Formats: sequence, C-alpha cells, structure tokens
Amino acid sequence: MPAVKLVIQFDGTDFHGWQVQDRVRTVQGVLTSALSQMIGAVSLRSSSRTDAGVHAIAMPVVFRTDKTLPMKAYRRGLNAILPSDVSVVDATEVADDFDPRGWSLGKSYRYRIWNHELPVALESRYAWHVPNHLDIAAMNEGGAYLLGEHDFSSFRAAHCDSKSTMRLMHSVRVAKVGDNGLLQVDVCANAFLRNMVRIIVGTLVDVGTGRKKPVEVEKILQARSRPVAGPTAPPHGLFLREVRYP
Repeated sequence: MPAVKLVIQFDGTDFHGWQVQDRVRTVQGVLTSALSQMIGAVSLRSSSRTDAGVHAIAMPVVFRTDKTLPMKAYRRGLNAILPSDVSVVDATEVADDFDPRGWSLGKSYRYRIWNHELPVALESRYAWHVPNHLDIAAMNEGGAYLLGEHDFSSFRAAHCDSKSTMRLMHSVRVAKVGDNGLLQVDVCANAFLRNMVRIIVGTLVDVGTGRKKPVEVEKILQARSRPVAGPTAPPHGLFLREVRYP
C-alpha cells in the first residue's frame, strides 16, 4: 500500500502528548479520528513521542492506505476536519518502507524562556517564566560542554526506556529574541532521550542564574547520574522544530 507522510503542527497545551491513551485527548487520537473520516481506519507512526504540553512546529507522521488520493486532498481535507490546535502543513508520498523514527538523521528542538520579572499572559502557554536574570554568555559556555558524542545518562528521565544513552549533540545555542525578555534555547542532535532537552534547559538555567558554574555541566555529563543535573524545565516551553531525513 502507498505510504503517506504528513507534517503536522500542533499546540500541545490541551493534549496529553502524542500517543493514544484511554480517556484523554492525544494528538495521535485526534489525527487518527480525522483520517478515519476521510479514508477509514489507519495506523499512525510518528517521528517523536512528545509529552503532555509539548508543541510541534513540524512533526512527521506516516500511515499506509489503499486509497488513492492527491496529496492536496490530505492537506485540505484534514485541515477542514481537525480542531484548531492541530494542522497539516504538508503531505507527500514516501517509500513503502519509510520509518519516521528509524530513518531520522537528527532532530532539532527549541525551548522558549520568558526572562522578565513580570509574567506576560500571551506567553504563558508557550514559554517558561524565569524571573531571575539569566546570563546568556554563561549558559552558552555551559552548553558547549554538551557538544559531541557523550553518554547523556544525567540528562534523561527516570522512566526513559532507551537502550543506549549515547547521543551526538550537534549544537546548543541560547539567544535573546528582540529587546524584550524572550530567550530561545535551540538544540540539535542525532536523537534525544526522554526529557533530555528539558533537563538540559533546566541545567542551563541553573548556570544562567549562577546556581551552577558553566564548567559544572561537564562534571554533570561525566557523573552519568540524573540527580546531579538541574531541574526538568516545564513542557509548555518546548517545540519540536524539525526532523531530518536522508
């Protein structure tokens, strides 16, 4: 059967993550329901397993179908059915054996921080409010220790079930956006462990506030122990930006 790859975007605020669960609203559940109205029952596979509250700018999802429809039918038809917090931004036919997770060459995430003494209502769903001043230069100095291939055991959730904790980090960059209090932490790696980005962000915020020194990030890596790293940043500031394929 032909395989179709959708690239979807969603506001994760009112979802309990991607994966279907009983009696709660999930992205997979909503998208499966919309597709079933168009073409019947399908099985969806995603590139990532996002947690409750996490957002996506461009998340690949694949399904197989015996229906022959133009790709624009999926873009227009699904967007007419889907709720306003999920949208299809692209649809393409891919190889029958395409694996959205196994074929991935790397992923990039963005984490948004509102660094101001006062909260802003319009950022409350999409940025972590950190009222204490953050030293961006120190955060970037600390992030540099994460570059390259390392054992990221210190930066994974206790319930992470990945068999290997080795990951290749391509980039970590903290930057100010405009003249207000918005900061962005952009990270790119070949793959990520459960909660890895959020723990990295929590650790860099500790560096930015002076609770940790930049060089301590290297010691945290070497310790291979979750308790020595910083807190897990809340999910609502995290966005899946891109998944790269051959």
